[in-house]
Amino acid sequence: MTAPARPTRLKLPAVALALLLACLAGLALPSYMNTMTPAGIVIHHTAVTTLGDGSPLDIEALDRIHERRGYGAFYWGRTYHIGYHYLILPDGTVQRGRPERLRGAHAQGFNDSVGVCLVGNFSSALNPNGERGLAEPTGAQMRALARLCRDIQGRYRIPPERVRLHKDVNPSTECPGDRLSADGLLSELAAAARRPE
Repeated sequence: MTAPARPTRLKLPAVALALLLACLAGLALPSYMNTMTPAGIVIHHTAVTTLGDGSPLDIEALDRIHERRGYGAFYWGRTYHIGYHYLILPDGTVQRGRPERLRGAHAQGFNDSVGVCLVGNFSSALNPNGERGLAEPTGAQMRALARLCRDIQGRYRIPPERVRLHKDVNPSTECPGDRLSADGLLSELAAAARRPE
């Protein structure tokens, strides 16, 4: 009778194991340092709605624009350039940018908030007649924005008063413009927060 064969164990030399651990640490440390628990939501507009060739702005195009501006954060094996976490297109489609737990690059001092950006230029001063694209948010965008904000608030227990416009946290900008009226949105979010679950 023969003894059962023992499973063979792969033996890594100490140097190979040290290199493997160093590689894993090289991935984990920057990712860990870029990780956040969202403290709020900051709402933006893109200020441009098309690219130089006339093609519409979307998440991939915005990522390339932000890459040229030098934005970028390494997060669990991938570099994200786009500074926002979400982009809302004129038809209400919500496109995901960087992961929600990856620190943003959209509002200095408030990058621990989820950045949500709507495609359009909602400033009456910079886009008085709509020559620079969508002059006010569409109903579909505002409905998508309200749904998205409620979802994010629910996931991270963000109170309505922490949902802000970019200009509320940075007085040197008028983003997302005076034509994005947040009063109705903020009232809706406050009412939703008061409703029993």
